[in-house]
Amino acid sequence: MSILYLSDKEKGFEEKSLNSFDIESIQGLVNGSPEALYLPDNIVIWKNPRAAVLNQEKTLVLKHEGELNDYIYGEVVVTGTDGTKTIALSEDQKQEFRNKLEEVEVEGEKLPAVDY
Repeated sequence: MSILYLSDKEKGFEEKSLNSFDIESIQGLVNGSPEALYLPDNIVIWKNPRAAVLNQEKTLVLKHEGELNDYIYGEVVVTGTDGTKTIALSEDQKQEFRNKLEEVEVEGEKLPAVDY
């Protein structure tokens, strides 16, 4: 199963292959109970909602209609969905997600950002 994984904002999103995929796999990658954010084109961003209170660093900026909306802290996993279950990202979805990414500067720090 092919996903995109962000653990280091300097390296950016890396493609990762998983042999098996279930909620425990996502939990291990985001270091906690995962929360899903649904984007268009059946793309899902998974994050640990407690990462901010655990003092993990900002890794991704969420924008809405071009305006800064929120930050994601800690590791991020990007998967696909068929509407009912989590699936691998298709090549088109990977490209679509990468096309949505841009680099922004927030408080003197450069971070990847995605509009949703």
